[in-house]
Amino acid sequence: MLGPILHTLSHAVADRVRRAVRRAARWESRLRVGVDIRPLYEPLTGIGWYLYHLLHEIAKRDDVELFLFGDARITDLGPMLHADIPPNAHLCWFDLRGRGRISRPQRAITAAAYVLWMALIDCDVMFAPNYFLPRLLGAIARRRVITVHDLTYKRHPELLQKETLHNLQVHMPREIAAADAIICVSESTRDDLLRSYEVDPRRVFAIHSGVSIAAGGGGATPNLPDRYILFVSTIEPRKNLRVLLDAFERLKKRGAYDGELVVVGRMGWKSDDLIPRLRSRDVLHLDYLPPNELASVYRKAEIFVFPSIYEGFGFPLLEAMASGVPSIAARSSSLPEVGADAALYFDPSNARELEGAIEQLLKDRGLCEELIARGKRRVAEFRWDVTAEQTLTVMRKVSS
Repeated sequence: MLGPILHTLSHAVADRVRRAVRRAARWESRLRVGVDIRPLYEPLTGIGWYLYHLLHEIAKRDDVELFLFGDARITDLGPMLHADIPPNAHLCWFDLRGRGRISRPQRAITAAAYVLWMALIDCDVMFAPNYFLPRLLGAIARRRVITVHDLTYKRHPELLQKETLHNLQVHMPREIAAADAIICVSESTRDDLLRSYEVDPRRVFAIHSGVSIAAGGGGATPNLPDRYILFVSTIEPRKNLRVLLDAFERLKKRGAYDGELVVVGRMGWKSDDLIPRLRSRDVLHLDYLPPNELASVYRKAEIFVFPSIYEGFGFPLLEAMASGVPSIAARSSSLPEVGADAALYFDPSNARELEGAIEQLLKDRGLCEELIARGKRRVAEFRWDVTAEQTLTVMRKVSS
């Protein structure tokens, strides 16, 4: 095991020397960015897709080098990447696959060697796309930029699992104090952060994410109803599916809608009481779907509803608009900022108001067409290349 580690470290030393010479001669102008890629270790949802698209856009730049950090080692048991990485990015881990069980001393050696390796790479800036840097990256970061996606843990702590809430409450005050710059994915999130922490506003930047939806995918998901209202998100208290179910059941009871409700998303915490309702004859629950299948489900929907109590950005709302689906969203947090005049809005605590908004779209095809057209125009403003350029501007600012 020591052979590959020493080989890697020797190359890192040589690279460090070459880079120092190039910099002294002013031949080196590329920005060297270290990235925490742990969000790619599980099936991609909001933060994972944010990181994925940023990496692939930044990798198109000749003046940037990407070094990707996650676990110190990969073994036969993992971790496994759930997304491809740019071919010109440097994936940094010790590959110990095929070597059997890794002993405790070997784990300690690889962890220590990993810190040395990261220090030798000498990134100009470390990027934490998921709130805070892991301990090893934080130990060697000369400059750091973090992305804060929402302040649920401050605004609605009751909507988070205890472990998640504890981690954010423990780590975030230190991370915000240490960060050279903080990126927030919306003005709403930036405002929440400035209200929650004493931080220089000049260090906090609102940068909207982009939006993308897979092309094609028609017919990839079988057994979809002919007509349906759509919900897409992990099923947990913050996403407020209960209010949509209440509104939908009332519409069905009154005979105001003869279609079904399609719910796409994994069961999250504190949602067991919704399982019987998701097994109703008029409700189809689909688990996590890959992008091409999800795109098909979006495009065939009659109406999209996003009733979330609190969102830092709200990818599903933009994805629905990009798919040409008239949309309804909660009048909360960042959703009106993101959707602007391209959606209808309702009080997330008021199922009757949501019921009325759904019925309005069912009866008014002209309004639906207007929202679809507005949605297409709105979505065009959210581009990943712009997100990447603005993010790099922040990184260059802190590293200069």
